[in-house]
Amino acid sequence: MRSTGYSGGGFSRWVACLWSGCIVGLGGSIFQVNAAEWNIQPRLTVSETFTDNVRMRGGGFGGFGGFGGLGNLSGSEFITQINPGINITGKGRRFQANLGYTMNNLIYARNERFLIRHQLNTKGTAEIVKDHFFVDGRAVVTQQNVSLFGPQALDNTSLTGNRRDVRIWSVSPYVRQRFKNIAAGEVRYIHGEVSSNTRRFANNTSDAAIFSLNSGSAFRTLGWGMDVSHTEINRKYSGPRLGTLRTIEMDRVSGSLKYVVTSQFNLIGTGGYEHNSFISIRGRRSSPFWTVGFSWTPTKRTNVSVSGGRRFFGNTYAASANHRTRSTAWNLSYIEDITTFGQQSFSGGAILSAGMLSQLFSGVQNSEALLNQGLPSSFSDPNNFLTNRLFLLKRLQASLVLNGKKNSLVFRAFNYSRKSFSPDEEDADLIGIENARLTRNTTQTGGNVLWNHRLSPRSNANINFGYIRNRYSVTNREDDLMIISAGLNKQLSSNTTGSIMYSHLRRESDRNNSDYNANVVTATVNMNF
Repeated sequence: MRSTGYSGGGFSRWVACLWSGCIVGLGGSIFQVNAAEWNIQPRLTVSETFTDNVRMRGGGFGGFGGFGGLGNLSGSEFITQINPGINITGKGRRFQANLGYTMNNLIYARNERFLIRHQLNTKGTAEIVKDHFFVDGRAVVTQQNVSLFGPQALDNTSLTGNRRDVRIWSVSPYVRQRFKNIAAGEVRYIHGEVSSNTRRFANNTSDAAIFSLNSGSAFRTLGWGMDVSHTEINRKYSGPRLGTLRTIEMDRVSGSLKYVVTSQFNLIGTGGYEHNSFISIRGRRSSPFWTVGFSWTPTKRTNVSVSGGRRFFGNTYAASANHRTRSTAWNLSYIEDITTFGQQSFSGGAILSAGMLSQLFSGVQNSEALLNQGLPSSFSDPNNFLTNRLFLLKRLQASLVLNGKKNSLVFRAFNYSRKSFSPDEEDADLIGIENARLTRNTTQTGGNVLWNHRLSPRSNANINFGYIRNRYSVTNREDDLMIISAGLNKQLSSNTTGSIMYSHLRRESDRNNSDYNANVVTATVNMNF
């Protein structure tokens, strides 16, 4: 059996960097470790997966009926996963820390392969000097689909060649100071790194210094604020002797005014100047900017904010609306910004994912049961695909959660567009100059509907349908991706759960040799110790 993994020195050195960042963030609180509350929970997940198209290649195997005659399916595979992991949480008088680690071991029966994927999600915050000096730290290792053109696998079991590691870590010391009820200020420094084991991807190292000062309670009718920031993004190829790309510098100075019309309604205006150093293929890269808008909070469960204005790339808009009841949660948001793959990775990706559902469900009746009893971890999301270029992101998303005694429904919809501002040549080595041209302007539109039915206090069933249309404006190419999944989940004991899940994945494209479909069945047992 061939063995492939990440046991080399490169990965070990990178993990050391991750932990150094976390130690810096928490080091100031070591003195109080004995007074902290710590919870250490080892766990083990064992699963068996059958797929009729492990490489998700074109041609397909008959859609939903594709399980007939398994011996004739050249793409079929049985995958065994043995995934030990650990969750550690700590909370002290002046610090909090959370760590989750999983070693994803995959054994392929027919392909005779053994793969190891490391998955890490850890963050911490420490109060070094009470009420004044703080440090935040974060580290993530995950895998994702790196290209829109390749097969869009749901997890690491598929051998598509389109999944790569993405590694993120950041450390942020900052100082806060209150000037009685006149104003409150903050000075923050953020160092972050985003890297991948994709050879031609330019790893991002960013350093940002941010100063903000905002009015206090003494200004009851007319509030004010000011912000100054400087950001440097260094891009260096991961492969040896590949060189670097031009450093991006972003400077921004802004001021804001807030007029309190009523206790629930505010008028807000901002203005300032931003200067950017990147090479732009779309004209201006620096200019004055302004926005005007309002915020409205009619109740504790409802808030709305809307703004519009002008930046160097043209008109700009932003909006956010949230509303909650005992059994529903509504959300609508729209943003626009100049950003990079690395900056989007720092912010947690593109769209609402399973990991963000706890925030969405907070305040919804029976939310804990809804989260812990069978919502599948794979949702249909747009792809924050790898690129070395700077791009204009426009993201519209909406979601609705309906939670009843026995049934829960989740509706999501999104439109996610990326327009490159950097030259195509920056991605030529990564994906080829022709593919770089195709991805100069992309739009991902879609959403999903999920139904969860609680069969008993210990078991539930769920069905999920997801759809995404990827459109490439340069050539009018369109790819439609669909997923249908159904699963059963059962609490076998106080520390053990079991589940079985069927999924059908399909892509239909107006380009030759781009279609594929796959059927996947997975049985899983999760044990906590």
